[in-house]
Amino acid sequence: MSQTVRALGAMALGALIVAVAALSVRSGPVSGAPTDPSDPATHAITVSATGTVTVVPDIARVYLGVTVSKPTVKAARATAAQSMNQIIARLKALGIADADIKTTNLSLYPQYAVGSDRRVVGYQISEQVQITVRDLDKAGDVVDGATAAGATNVNGISFEVSDPAKAMNDARADAVSAARVSAQALADAAKVSLGTVISITDATQNWPIYYGSGEMRLGAASDLATPVEPGTQDLNANVTVVFEIN
Repeated sequence: MSQTVRALGAMALGALIVAVAALSVRSGPVSGAPTDPSDPATHAITVSATGTVTVVPDIARVYLGVTVSKPTVKAARATAAQSMNQIIARLKALGIADADIKTTNLSLYPQYAVGSDRRVVGYQISEQVQITVRDLDKAGDVVDGATAAGATNVNGISFEVSDPAKAMNDARADAVSAARVSAQALADAAKVSLGTVISITDATQNWPIYYGSGEMRLGAASDLATPVEPGTQDLNANVTVVFEIN
């Protein structure tokens, strides 16, 4: 009986020693482990910076269409369809591909008499299209050709870069370089040595890049060309970089 108790006691003591040893290993620092930038004891400099790249848009999107009012639905639809077919034919003659002509809105509404009499006196139909112009030299010709073919309204123009990913990567690289310059200045002021990068956080807004409406002036007379000026656009990238200091 006493031998059994002594054996159990020895086993329990051995298990306790193993547990304490394991706890000591887990709670101690691990050699070669990466530094946690969120640890207050970490020696680091955190810098935020912005990189900017100026680009010239190479794509234009023109928004225009036809709005027609007629006494009957049939007459309104026929007139609008005829005008839109003429517009599309003119666009294709200018080299615009089918894939670059997209209907964005088609609506039909009754028109009512003015005053208390709410009887229907006609119908208004509106069809709007988005035209992607991949040769900016033709942007003015697209507007002029469409209005000459029957477009009753031009709703605006916007400009884009066909490869925004490359431009944004250039802006990010510029931002990281700017962050390193700022971090080095801080390290020099504090009389410490700037070490390696611990982490980089990209805070750039990630959504499709569309640019401003640019400038489009409709000529006062039919024989004046419509000038279109895309200008330039600035793309900004924002990063936060954590540097180790020694």
